[in-house]
Amino acid sequence: MRKSITIVNTQYLAILFSFLFMVCASSVLSEPVKKVAIIPLQMNSAQDLSFLQKGLFSMLSSRLADPGKVEALERETIDTALSQAQFSALTKGSLNESKARLIGKALGVDHILFGSITMFGNSASLDISMVDVKDDKPALKFSRQTKQPGAVITEMDSIATQINLKVYNRKPETFLPEEYYAKKEQPYQPGVVERGILTNFQSLMTIKDEIIAVCSADVTGDKKTEIVVAYDHGIEIFRDNLKGRLKSIKKIEGPQYLDIIGVDAADIDKNGKAEIFITRIRRETGDLESQVLEYDNKQFLAKVKKLGWYFRVTGINSESETPVLYGQKKGPFGPYSGGRVFKMNFENGQYVPGDGLRVPDGFNVMSLVTAQFFAEDRPGFLYTDKKGRLVIFNDTGKVEWESDYGFGGSKLFYYFAKKDDHLRETFVEKTDRRGVFFQPGNIVADVDSDGKNEIIAIKNHDSAENTFKEVRRFKKGSLDILSWSEMGLSSAYIPKNLPGQITGMTIADFNSDGVKELIVTMIRKKSNFNAKDSRSVILAYDFFSK
Repeated sequence: MRKSITIVNTQYLAILFSFLFMVCASSVLSEPVKKVAIIPLQMNSAQDLSFLQKGLFSMLSSRLADPGKVEALERETIDTALSQAQFSALTKGSLNESKARLIGKALGVDHILFGSITMFGNSASLDISMVDVKDDKPALKFSRQTKQPGAVITEMDSIATQINLKVYNRKPETFLPEEYYAKKEQPYQPGVVERGILTNFQSLMTIKDEIIAVCSADVTGDKKTEIVVAYDHGIEIFRDNLKGRLKSIKKIEGPQYLDIIGVDAADIDKNGKAEIFITRIRRETGDLESQVLEYDNKQFLAKVKKLGWYFRVTGINSESETPVLYGQKKGPFGPYSGGRVFKMNFENGQYVPGDGLRVPDGFNVMSLVTAQFFAEDRPGFLYTDKKGRLVIFNDTGKVEWESDYGFGGSKLFYYFAKKDDHLRETFVEKTDRRGVFFQPGNIVADVDSDGKNEIIAIKNHDSAENTFKEVRRFKKGSLDILSWSEMGLSSAYIPKNLPGQITGMTIADFNSDGVKELIVTMIRKKSNFNAKDSRSVILAYDFFSK
């Protein structure tokens, strides 16, 4: 009898120890979620910077939060705690390290972040402290000086990266060079369907400036394709140097008071040489002063200038389409005010509106492409709206489909001028504040040679997640390849990630070898102070490779 009891107890103890081991292992493997309270930064400025304070709070919350590991408290909870802190002699008044630690303990958080931003002229000073509430070690402190207000975002992003590394042992996301991705392409195996889309590439040019747009066409009439890139105030024309690179054949500077927002090229006047359509805005007034250049066999001359149109050429990347020039007349309420869009004809030495295009509210022509989206024999149109949604509409202007947010992304900004400023609240959401961003263009192409066109859409990723309405900071972007079905657009391939802001795309046989490549322009290194200190690259991708 005593022996049987011993056996039972032994079995019981084995089960108990196994259970305790699993519990202990589980507790070790699943560490408790850290909590951080981000105190809204104190803004020391003569201007009302509440929008910046709110934006930085959202940005820091997004940067420091890590699902399942780090939780950032909501603004409402923090505001309530700050209000209650003013009733205690120990925590009322301006924050310091000891007061922040007491407030953090009351909130039950592991860390509390506080600090200030001081604006003086065009410069800014940042002073940030990260306090470990449950440890008495000194706070982690950051001090930064900037010479441009817009650089505050960059510095704050850098501070968040340092906090993630030093406090939460979270390393920043890194990007390997493009050569790595090309070398890592898997070898072709019989019986395996290879999808080597946009894997092989070559770098055609590195430029000390910020490329904001690109197009391609035979602009000299020599039956060869040139690449045209646009900068903030001028354009540059390149052609193949017969060694797998590009060489500049002409750089044309424009006036500094006119900002270029787009460039296209096509032979609309049918004289054998493509015209270059440059969409430009006078930033003080918001007026359009677009220009058309054409080569006269010696130099590029202004064929027409000071045109009040946004220009966009469609059909240039399709073998089955004829290039069509669309123009959108400047509206009194900004670039996304809808109608007055026409097919443009060349008559008597002028570009004049022809057939009108019915468009949905909030349309802008700068990202327009045309494609056969619908089963019926009727045209379809796609553009990126101001919020970053891809929108497909039919020839009646009815929206047939729209995506979630997240596409597009550029630094090209339209400022509301004084004459339309008082009308902003009627036609534009209050969150738009002083203006809106233009979106980069999309492309239609048969990327995998299956007889069906796909959409290539730019998706740039703002490091502040579009929190700030007038500033964008892009550290990475992607080319999303989408196919159309009855359910709408969906991803056809894994997006092609690039380590910078993608600013434009065009399709061209730039080296006359009979094969067209996808030409992509990207800002690889961004300077907040001088565009000439930035670095842009021009890349050529093979569409399909095994």
